[in-house]
Amino acid sequence: MKNFGKNLLIAFLMILAIYQTTELWFDEVSSHNFFSFISTGNTALTRAQLYGLDGIVINRGENKTAVFHRENVLDTKYRGEFDKLITSAANKGESQSGQIDWAHIFNNKCVVYDFVEPIAVEELKKGLGISSGKLGDLQNVSMIILVPNKTENVMQAYFADNDKVMIYSLKRADMAQKGADVIEKFSEQASGCISSRASGFNIFSKNTFIPIIQDSINTINVVNPVMDGDRIDTKALENIADGFFENPAVKWSSVVNNVYSYSDEENVVKYNLKGVLEYSGYVSGAGNNDGGQNVAQNYTAAVDFLKKDNGIKNDVVLTRTAVNSERTQFYFDYAVNGVEVVMSDEMKQGMDMHSAIEVTVSRGSVTKYRRYMCVLEQTYGRQNLTGDFVSAVDNVYNTFDNNDVLVDDIDLVYKINGRQNNVPACWKVVIDGKIYWEAA
Repeated sequence: MKNFGKNLLIAFLMILAIYQTTELWFDEVSSHNFFSFISTGNTALTRAQLYGLDGIVINRGENKTAVFHRENVLDTKYRGEFDKLITSAANKGESQSGQIDWAHIFNNKCVVYDFVEPIAVEELKKGLGISSGKLGDLQNVSMIILVPNKTENVMQAYFADNDKVMIYSLKRADMAQKGADVIEKFSEQASGCISSRASGFNIFSKNTFIPIIQDSINTINVVNPVMDGDRIDTKALENIADGFFENPAVKWSSVVNNVYSYSDEENVVKYNLKGVLEYSGYVSGAGNNDGGQNVAQNYTAAVDFLKKDNGIKNDVVLTRTAVNSERTQFYFDYAVNGVEVVMSDEMKQGMDMHSAIEVTVSRGSVTKYRRYMCVLEQTYGRQNLTGDFVSAVDNVYNTFDNNDVLVDDIDLVYKINGRQNNVPACWKVVIDGKIYWEAA
């Protein structure tokens, strides 16, 4: 029996050695932790979820229109190969400080990770498996750029925090080739975009990826999935509520003042006639009792919780976070084919919500969850786009006495005001923190 145990241990160690050798050979390791493959659950979760990421830009070079793939927090598999290449460049490349030359970068194949809010550098390193000694001059990262250069046989990764940029260069022909191949093979349909700095537009306060959509775009319908004509489909509503309970069979339900409630000893789910689904947990803060708030851990908890809501049928994008010593609040909105869906100010006020989905997390546990419940259906109708982004900005400038102000951001979005049909896209222009809406 002793010999059997020894042989089993030897066999196990041999498998580990073969696995590690294979991973190192093919540059597939996200972390060189000897036992990292055993805990693939946590590693995969952290690797797939970089809080604050708005999306990635894939540029095939020669200053042509790039592709913007907005990050759907519920499915991040699309960027797995890019994650690995960035990690390899950071872990094995030579570092130097530098600047971003957008015209040069966009004349080459590249991938840009664009963050709507900066991510703490320590959390980025954990998420991508970057060694602890790297990125030492940065506190946060608001952008990552991957540039495979086959001419010089080098693969570069830029990490930017405002004006501070760290560049890691890996001199390996095979990795440069692999990076170029992955970019070339990325064929997923997404919105076109251009870089404001590479294109010479000086009206923006920073480099901005401007949406470029040809000719026309589909309109959308905003549908309530739990309405059957003029009445509530209680079976459909209960099916959605069941996802929030470990044992739905033991929950109880009630209807008071047109609010539908489902409860057990620890959780309550409510739905009101404004169309808002709300969850509250009686037991909170069980995940981490160190007294602080870990944003990355809380983000993982928020995304895991979103996956319990089987009523979500559209992509979900992160638009804002708010952190204090007691909790982290994550604000999400829907997206259709990469185009973000934004609630009007009147709609936000009427529902007392900032975004379509709001998740409050404390020490790794979700304590509150609110979602404007809808399904966004792409229609067969097409909206002819007659107003480009230049016209949209000019229209806003015409309302100012001073045209020297710079544009913070611009995006093409669907603005909704409740249950509607054939909602068109429009321009969302942000100047000095204020949003202006213009027809597209």
